[in-house]
Amino acid sequence: GLDCARLALAGDCRLVYVTPAHQYPTGVTMSLARRLALLAWAERQDGWIIEDDYDGEYRYNGAPLAPLAALDRQGRVLYVGTFGKIAFPALRLGYLVLPARLVQAFSQGRALAVRHSEVGTQCVMAEFMAQGHFQRHIRRMRRAALSRRNVLKAGWPVGVPGLAGMPDVAAGLHVKVDVDNFTREQELVAKAESVGVEVNPLSSYWLEDSEVPVDKRAGLVLGFAAVPEGEIAEALMRLRKAWR
Repeated sequence: GLDCARLALAGDCRLVYVTPAHQYPTGVTMSLARRLALLAWAERQDGWIIEDDYDGEYRYNGAPLAPLAALDRQGRVLYVGTFGKIAFPALRLGYLVLPARLVQAFSQGRALAVRHSEVGTQCVMAEFMAQGHFQRHIRRMRRAALSRRNVLKAGWPVGVPGLAGMPDVAAGLHVKVDVDNFTREQELVAKAESVGVEVNPLSSYWLEDSEVPVDKRAGLVLGFAAVPEGEIAEALMRLRKAWR
């Protein structure tokens, strides 16, 4: 996750955007020590932290770490969430939890930027939550994603040169798998594409001017939550043949 010590090198930086529960694309969960260090930085700098908890409901192993917003004692965290991952993306419904002193300014800004909000879906979601359906829905969605994760983990190809084993996926809707070098990454992606399986190269997510050597940027990024178990098993069978 974010190296808070390097924020001191950013001069007068006063705003940080983070996804502590599950970073995309690496899948890292920010440690408690780094969360506390980030909050301390915000207090020293008179800064702000935007915490995007886009898929925080999907936690499979152990208890989730407390969000930054729950640890914040100085009113420095703006907590952003969405119903797009736990319900469906086309819902286009999210929420923002603010420190009390920012509520009026954000309300006024939103009134200017979005004058005619669609209230129907908001009312339906509010009633869905009030009647207790939302928590049950979260549990169902979590079980479904966990089942798909397990199929991916059980059938992941082993013994493929340059390709690491499947890591433990403790949270989220995707996984990052290490690859030895950039050339091998590109070969694996091309072979997957040739058999109709979408696998994203981790190297494509890096900034071009990054100081990290190209071979250290290699890896594969795979989403699993939107794919039924049978299709995952079929894709893995095709990958095993293509990669060997």
